Amino acid sequence: MVAFFFTVDGLKILVEIHGRARVRDFSSSPDDVTAVVPCHNSASVIRQTIEDLLHVLSPDRIIVVDDASTDDTAEIARSMGVRVFQFKKNKGKVSAINLGIFRVKTRYTLLIDDDTRLGASRLPTSLLEEGYSAVAFNVLPSRRARELVNGTNFVSCLQRYEYSKSMEIGKRFQDATLSVSCISGAVGLFLTERLNRQHHIHTTIFAGEDLERTLKDLLRGGQVAFVNEMVWTVAPDNWRDLTRQRLFSWYPGFYRNLSTFGRVLFASKMPWRLRFEMLYNVYVIFSDPVKVYSFAALLVYRRWEYLTGLYVIYLVMELYPFGVVEKKLPVVRYYLLGFLAYPIYGVYNTFLRFLAIFIWAWHRIVTKKMRPKGRPEDRIE
Repeated sequence: MVAFFFTVDGLKILVEIHGRARVRDFSSSPDDVTAVVPCHNSASVIRQTIEDLLHVLSPDRIIVVDDASTDDTAEIARSMGVRVFQFKKNKGKVSAINLGIFRVKTRYTLLIDDDTRLGASRLPTSLLEEGYSAVAFNVLPSRRARELVNGTNFVSCLQRYEYSKSMEIGKRFQDATLSVSCISGAVGLFLTERLNRQHHIHTTIFAGEDLERTLKDLLRGGQVAFVNEMVWTVAPDNWRDLTRQRLFSWYPGFYRNLSTFGRVLFASKMPWRLRFEMLYNVYVIFSDPVKVYSFAALLVYRRWEYLTGLYVIYLVMELYPFGVVEKKLPVVRYYLLGFLAYPIYGVYNTFLRFLAIFIWAWHRIVTKKMRPKGRPEDRIE
């Protein structure tokens, strides 16, 4: 069973590698862009994010929405001359974004997290002028020169390879049909008019909010492109924080979008590459429990020969994608170690994704944090 699942995953990667689109050309006109930065207790990171934005945008076109922070996030932002709005009560990232969007007067909106830096990246406004509804960037964990985190340890190296595969292979594969299925919540460039027109259909749930926004745009005729402009975001640099991120945010958000996967899969006139991605997402959701059971059984019965064989199969399938993206890794000394450890890292993520089913169920049924919102108090006037 596990060998079958590994084979499916390996074939998916091969299809995506050979179906990648060419790197897009574009021009940039930042005068047509306003940045919206939702934040909460971001005093340690907000200054660096705004400094990067000020290299390309004037202060009056940077909107910081402080979601009831208890630190001096708002004061730091105001001291840098940007526009600042504050909630007195915490309403969540999506509500902060919605409030900011209403204040945007330019044609294009850059949604960017408080811990994300543009670096030398350009804003691909010409693609939106050509009729595309949004653009995804090449988002990577923070680079070595960044002051905020080290970004060069082993955990960072594994994530850099993981992110790079998602961007350089996955998103470029979907870019061939302008059907990138998830614009990272870290940063994305959007048509302001479409954001305003569609904000009310977002559930306002935080987990998976970027995936939901992108898929609903695609369901309404949107076309999402990908540009190979590297943007840097803070990522966990230890196993505890990484586990917390995946278990309580990323993967529960994946499950809560299951119904949207189905709608995209069966919607008319959808590109086959987008359907391919949605079908794979559904496959992952229903196959993860069997994968976990199979691995657990092999461990309990100490079938080390099978486990060793599966490890070798996974490693062989990883050779080609590693060769494609290995130059993205931050530290040379982790090249080989990161490659050898990646199969184990994949199993680690599979177990976390399986456990996240129960986190999602708890927050959907008991705490109702992941219950779709539609009451008047859930909206921003």
